[in-house]
Amino acid sequence: MIMNQSHDKLADEYFAFLAKRFPVMCASDEFHFLPRAEAAHFFYDRLDNFNKAGIEECLFQIKQFKTKFDQLAERETIDQDAAIDLSLLSANAASVEIEFEKNRTYCHNPLLYLKVIFIGLDHALNKPASEPEENKDRFFARLGAVPDLLKQARENIVSVPLSYYKAAFFMIQDGRAYLADTMRKLSDDPEDSIKPPQIQQFQTCLSSLEAFEKYLSSLSPTPDRRFGTGAINETGENYFMSVRSLADVFEIAVDEWHDTLTLLETIKSRIDPARSWQELYHSYTPKSIEHHDILNLYRMETDNLRLFFMDRDFKPNDLSMPMDVVETPSYLRSVRGTASFAAALRSDNREKSFFYITPRLPGENSKEEISLIRRFHREYKFLTAHETFPGHHLLDTVRRRLKNPVRRQIESPLFYEGWASYAESLLTEYGYADKPFDRLIDCKRRLWRSARCQIDAGLSTGRMDREAASRLLMAAGFSLKEAARQLDRFQLNPGYQICYTLGRYEIMNLKELYDKRIRDKKFHSFLLEGGELPFHLIEKKLAGMAPAG
Repeated sequence: MIMNQSHDKLADEYFAFLAKRFPVMCASDEFHFLPRAEAAHFFYDRLDNFNKAGIEECLFQIKQFKTKFDQLAERETIDQDAAIDLSLLSANAASVEIEFEKNRTYCHNPLLYLKVIFIGLDHALNKPASEPEENKDRFFARLGAVPDLLKQARENIVSVPLSYYKAAFFMIQDGRAYLADTMRKLSDDPEDSIKPPQIQQFQTCLSSLEAFEKYLSSLSPTPDRRFGTGAINETGENYFMSVRSLADVFEIAVDEWHDTLTLLETIKSRIDPARSWQELYHSYTPKSIEHHDILNLYRMETDNLRLFFMDRDFKPNDLSMPMDVVETPSYLRSVRGTASFAAALRSDNREKSFFYITPRLPGENSKEEISLIRRFHREYKFLTAHETFPGHHLLDTVRRRLKNPVRRQIESPLFYEGWASYAESLLTEYGYADKPFDRLIDCKRRLWRSARCQIDAGLSTGRMDREAASRLLMAAGFSLKEAARQLDRFQLNPGYQICYTLGRYEIMNLKELYDKRIRDKKFHSFLLEGGELPFHLIEKKLAGMAPAG
């Protein structure tokens, strides 16, 4: 159901406000606290604004929007679907408020600004345009805005956690290479070569990056663990709209841990009773990794998964939206995982989504780094399912086609990561990956996520300290150094790590309760076509439509 005109108008005003204020962040799925506001495509020639006074004004406006959403939701004449949409809008406004008022990452994360710059330049150059010249004009308009954005960054940033500090220098280095390569390509255009003022913009942009790098060098990084924001309770309740307490979430993760360990022991006994599951996992290399170029391996796997799920619960149209499997762009190598997904903004066949693969780690040379990259690619079947079919790309395709403007533009990290984690389970459930080593890898990934969920909820509630968290990660198959690095990263973004295990748990729970009771619609279609809703509201809708017996 599409909302009535008054709700529709208010939602449009909200999305338009954020799209104009933060056009790069709204057009990218890198920034989960903002909606995928479609109006951002009108502003591919602008960069986001982090002026301090502007942030305060933005917060004021966001709070005004949230008040209006809540007031409309309290009307007795409102129908159920409109009430749900207004609750989604209110939760999304809460996420923006938490980010800029509580977390305040714009005051200590240089990567935020660098991502806005380079993702924004990439979008300007490659998003659909009416004419090729428009792409170039947008690119240079954004390039000209870089110095002012980096000036805002120097004014806002006063302290930086160590992980962000190190990654920022790598990203600046990679960004310079990206800019130089892009300028070379633009210079080679025989029909419209770059002009002297544009060359000057390029030089000014490089100078501003150098000034920003010097400013960062003047700062002393702060240990990551001091930057836990403490907003996890508000995030879970007001943004994720989860009705479960952190204590409940912790117990769910503990149960998942023990159940998965039991499965791992059973699987390893079938493979080789004399060796531990960790030994089996680390010694395993699929033959396909050795016989194929890594990018081609992921392309073939994406195609195989698409064809496999065509014949099952999913609609062919949802499996056909354009997506390219490409190497991770140079400017993102230091901040993206080995495999990641970048979703298109709109349902426009000219606009592709991307499955990014990093075949090698930046500066890869040590045995540990080589082992790490091999481990990631060892899991290629499940990584591909998580990011493409039936995971993120399928979910995103369905979302972008929804008629409801709110559910089309709002994502929920709890649903988003929960669905992708659940999607991995379908590989073994449906028999796509049914060999013993496939099942071992599936369980190992679930064990890792349950550890992350325990750590996220446990550190925030005092149920776990860093030493216990480190032991848990090492029991999940990681080295002491890897465990310490992961812990630091988790604490910089508290709340997000619970999304994988808790979201999958909620979907599995709904499936067990209602899958066989839905007569007119299949479970997966019902789940996806309703939008990324809070799970307690999905259960309420399922209970209302599913006859018992």
